[in-house]
Amino acid sequence: MRRARLTAVALAVVLSATACTGSDPEPGPTTTGAQPTSSAPADDGSVVVEVEHLGAPVELTVHPVQVVGEHALLTVDYTMGDDAPAGTNLSIAALLRNAGSFLNVGKLRLVDPEGMRAWEVGRDGGTSVSTSGDALNLAPGGSVTSEAFFAAPDATSVDVLFPYFGLVEDVPVVTGQDVGTTPEDLGATATAVYPEGGVEVFSVAYDGAASTQVQAEDATVTLASDVLFATDVSDLTPEAGAAVDAAAAQIAAAAQEGEVVVTGHTDDVGSDDYNLALSDRRAASVAARLGQTLGGGFTLRTEGKGETEPVASGTSPEARAANRRVEVRFTVAQAGQALEVTTGDVAVPEPTGAVGTAGSPVQVDVAGATWAVSATEVRRSGPFLVGSLEIERVSSGTGAPVGLFGDFAEGRLLSRGLSSTTLTAGAYGATLLGEGSYLYPADYLRGDADGDDARGVLADQFVDAPLSQGESVTVTVLWPDSGQDSVTVDAQGRFRITDVPVEG
Repeated sequence: MRRARLTAVALAVVLSATACTGSDPEPGPTTTGAQPTSSAPADDGSVVVEVEHLGAPVELTVHPVQVVGEHALLTVDYTMGDDAPAGTNLSIAALLRNAGSFLNVGKLRLVDPEGMRAWEVGRDGGTSVSTSGDALNLAPGGSVTSEAFFAAPDATSVDVLFPYFGLVEDVPVVTGQDVGTTPEDLGATATAVYPEGGVEVFSVAYDGAASTQVQAEDATVTLASDVLFATDVSDLTPEAGAAVDAAAAQIAAAAQEGEVVVTGHTDDVGSDDYNLALSDRRAASVAARLGQTLGGGFTLRTEGKGETEPVASGTSPEARAANRRVEVRFTVAQAGQALEVTTGDVAVPEPTGAVGTAGSPVQVDVAGATWAVSATEVRRSGPFLVGSLEIERVSSGTGAPVGLFGDFAEGRLLSRGLSSTTLTAGAYGATLLGEGSYLYPADYLRGDADGDDARGVLADQFVDAPLSQGESVTVTVLWPDSGQDSVTVDAQGRFRITDVPVEG
């Protein structure tokens, strides 16, 4: 028997009497409860955790993930104690729903930290393959159960990421059991999709000159062409050569010896043939300089792609700048590691928002309201740092903290391809400050996601709880482990929280 942890505090959605009868409820006011505690695991391997909301004890029983063929069923029981305040009513299906829909648990995710993979609830025509249509209203002395199907994980255990509730770790994955439920029972057809993908960690140098991406053992360092080359030029200046030398030294420290592939890319200005030739020449220039620092244990190969593989759509100056780049691909020695590459000495930028320290909230004005943000916990879990950020509405009125973590993407961040909803309504903009880079929450390509965002984020992606004065929620973020004993959480243009201790 194992004891597991739940990171974050509980959130409840209070519904009206009408919502309790089965109509589609809007999420109501939310309030943070006490820190959760673990209780003894159940005999069947279920992970049991206890949370509290407004004095109402709620027990979550996360059953083993049951694999049957290509699919896997996640079952969670939610039980409220008899001593909960009279009139308490939580709609689990409204709380855990997909953005833009009602009454499902579509925002649950499975995470394999060792294999660096993530799975989302199956969906059919935009509707989650789960308990859609049932509010799952939880009242004192009552119990409700959610069911959701995923693609079958290839792992012996997974972590379960809940919106607002946090990360439940080490849930067993079992096979060969009779689950008694099929995807068809929950509304799936033969066209249903079950998104999954490899988890990636991503950083952007403070000056925007470089970015890094690591998925398992595969790393890509992206160098901005505008830093290395003048317009229509493929020769490195002495300053650009020094920038490549700095990047090469950091790559050599992180990489396994072997093949290094250098690929040139251009924007869409000019002819296809001209851009292809220019990208070839630029890749060759960078590779020649890299080879001087990397040494004989590495084999360099170059290729040019011209304008054929843009990472940012559109023709804006920002999009075209993101597309002008040289990518260096190699194998890292440590899978999923937090990798920082800069093109020189880069100082930590001055804060661009309110500043606070661990243990005391920082107040932020955004969207016509004032919010208090606290970093209540950051701890190590496998390759991740798991953070809990508490958000409290300080000002009068009611509304969701949309935009609290930043604005739309710009610069190197454009290459992630995240939607404006994810960037402004979720916690993706909550970064850690590394030695020379912003370290973003881990994300993953979702594969065939039925027309939704191509990339998901291992953080609360849609913080839409309408808070009134004095009410608060806690969001969870999974960052790459930077190896620091204390960290600084920074949301550019919004807030910075320094000296947050790392536990574990």
